[in-house]
Amino acid sequence: MADYTVFLPEVILVVTALASAVLGFAWRRRPAYLWGLALAGTSASLFVILDMMGLGVTQALGLRLWPSPVGTLGDFSAELKMEVDTFALFFQAMFAFVALLAVLGSRGFLKEEEPHQGEYYALMLIAIVGMMFTAAATDLFVLFLAFETSSLSTFALVAFRKKDRQATEAAAKFFVVGAVSSGIVLFGISLIYGIAGTTDVGVTTDLVLLKDHLDIVRYPLIEPPLILALVFLIAGFGFKVAAVPFHMWAPDVYQGSPTTISVLLTAASKNVGIVALFKVFLVGLLAVQVDWVMTLSILAIATQTVGNVVAIPQRSIKRMLAYSSIAQAGYILIAIAVGAVALQSSAPDDLAAVVAISGLVGGMLHVMAYAAMKAGAFLVVAGTESRGIPDDIEAYKGLGKRMPFLRL
Repeated sequence: MADYTVFLPEVILVVTALASAVLGFAWRRRPAYLWGLALAGTSASLFVILDMMGLGVTQALGLRLWPSPVGTLGDFSAELKMEVDTFALFFQAMFAFVALLAVLGSRGFLKEEEPHQGEYYALMLIAIVGMMFTAAATDLFVLFLAFETSSLSTFALVAFRKKDRQATEAAAKFFVVGAVSSGIVLFGISLIYGIAGTTDVGVTTDLVLLKDHLDIVRYPLIEPPLILALVFLIAGFGFKVAAVPFHMWAPDVYQGSPTTISVLLTAASKNVGIVALFKVFLVGLLAVQVDWVMTLSILAIATQTVGNVVAIPQRSIKRMLAYSSIAQAGYILIAIAVGAVALQSSAPDDLAAVVAISGLVGGMLHVMAYAAMKAGAFLVVAGTESRGIPDDIEAYKGLGKRMPFLRL
């Protein structure tokens, strides 16, 4: 029997976000209180997630204050179209960790006199809640709505400093690209629904291939709309994760955003697109992999190459990190194609399958390592900006002597 306690991390973040928005008026001249509230909420949410995964203190002490969602306790696929399993918890822990780093960095980055800090923390936490629900979604439309919840919040966060022309330009670009990519994804989902008669990512492929004895080989008429749906889904999510050739918005947005928001964009918002790709292609569309594995493989290789090569001549630290994050997205994308080979293999002693499974696990670990390291890099940039150091690689000369803590 499912237990609603598995949604406690999201409840904590939502309550903290609402409290931050309301108390922002009362604590307008005491931003440290708002920061402390956001820090406490994200810390509590991360603690509960880790405890559910069996990595917390209460689990070690045998207290078991809440059930582990492994098994059927987190299965709400019938009523809420969500399932909190180990996959969801892994990404939820990563999102909460990135939020914690962003909140910590905001204390020194935001100026005391800056207005709307309550709304700043509220939007940040709501974005994380949307990312968490994306990781738990078992339906394409629920996944889309959760994804857009996080996207709309990040649109506003990019333009937080509305008097900054660079920030408002970045927000406008981000909004336009985000709206277009969302429309493309939604159209792809509608085609899948038209073919399969369902949007459940757990059974979509089975219905496409098997319902009423439908078969692409025997009934080739369903193949063109299915390929078109795959094209729209790859393009839409490609924009979300800034994969080549859909990456041109990322450097401008990362450079123009407040640096703590760049932490959220590169380490969390990009990875929620990876989560969606894992869900849609490795679960929902696994059986039709012949039509998308090669495409994703080519995009991954192109993304790795372009991101690394174009990062070399950049003079702006934030643009260089943006192109580096594009390359990292390519490394993670290749794990999806490799994982499809692993999941389709039926031979337990198949060496290729063993290697493929190892590659998929490596991709998952790379997601966590990428989030931590890229967030740390942008936090260093935020720390230097707070000391008046410009966003130029020449200005970082002698940084080890001027700021020895950040050089670590």
